[in-house]
Amino acid sequence: MKIICSCETLASYFEVVRSIARIQSPKPILRNVKMEVRDEEIVLFATDMEMGARISFPCEQILEAGTVLLPSDLVGKILKQLYRETLTIESNKNQVIIKGGESQFEFSTEDPEEFPGIPVFSENNYIVTKARYFKEGIKRTNFATDSESGRYALGGIFMDFKEGSLNFVSTDGRRMATQQIEASVHGEYPEQKTAIATTRSLDALARLLTNADADISLALLDNCFMVQTENLFFYSSLLEGRFPDWRIGLNQLRNPKSMMLPFEEFTRCIRQAEIMTDSTSPGVLLEFGNGKMTISKADVGKGKLQTRLAVDFHEDEMALKLNVDFIVKFLGALDSESVVKMNFVDSRTGVLFETNDGYRYLVMPMQLDVKKQAG
Repeated sequence: MKIICSCETLASYFEVVRSIARIQSPKPILRNVKMEVRDEEIVLFATDMEMGARISFPCEQILEAGTVLLPSDLVGKILKQLYRETLTIESNKNQVIIKGGESQFEFSTEDPEEFPGIPVFSENNYIVTKARYFKEGIKRTNFATDSESGRYALGGIFMDFKEGSLNFVSTDGRRMATQQIEASVHGEYPEQKTAIATTRSLDALARLLTNADADISLALLDNCFMVQTENLFFYSSLLEGRFPDWRIGLNQLRNPKSMMLPFEEFTRCIRQAEIMTDSTSPGVLLEFGNGKMTISKADVGKGKLQTRLAVDFHEDEMALKLNVDFIVKFLGALDSESVVKMNFVDSRTGVLFETNDGYRYLVMPMQLDVKKQAG
């Protein structure tokens, strides 16, 4: 095998694929990325036996087709050093040579025939959506999981396709994040299909989906899920176990009161309050009514904070105590153009934050102190 290619192009694809190959895998063969050169393109493969990916992209010049295994950690470091160079990569049996500029690296490699195979996307019935929507669903839910849960499988993200929409759902029992995205069906698909994906697999997939405008095909199977785009195939095994009925949780608010939040001002005030909290004392007090909201924090060791912002809520004053880290994670998943509505009933019932693009975030409040001071 022998090719000439841009290091920048190869490195951009190699970096995301090699994140799947575990450097400390007990199976040395899995510490490699398989590179296959054929038909004017480079195809990279990686797997850890629980998930795997195959991605293809054009090659500037193929002098000799072939296949080689590239040690993921070693080659990743080489590509970083030769980033702006044009590379010549060649292999002969178990030896690889990478040339770039005035530098030449030589190293031994393993037999590519020993590398495990990766399945293909052969489904005729699947869900279709856009990569940008899929990535948004991951970003807005991957922080609210609980890997320690015993009763339910809360360590992953629940994908729930029903009635023409795909919902991403996560919860740790104290908060729940859900994102609904646009989706359609190719072929015949059940009215409802669900799967629990690991956060690691979805985080890896999000990095691989570099083209936000790409159409993706998603198949939710009994023991794995598969995603295919024009140049990418990805699969991963699923988490076993049950996921709670998330729709019941979201519908717990009866006749809630609501107000729109000025996103940038609210974010600024919450981040100021975060400065005065820590893991042992994460609560901040929100008091609102008569057109204003006061956010405060009192900590014996750190001191006090009080900040205010104008809000469109003119009823009698109410108070809520919330975990500031939960709110920071929610706000961090949004952009500055987001429109956020806050729904609430009282200081003991969950608070539901909603955006105008299908994102809902339910947070259980903390117990108020008798004197309504956050601690």
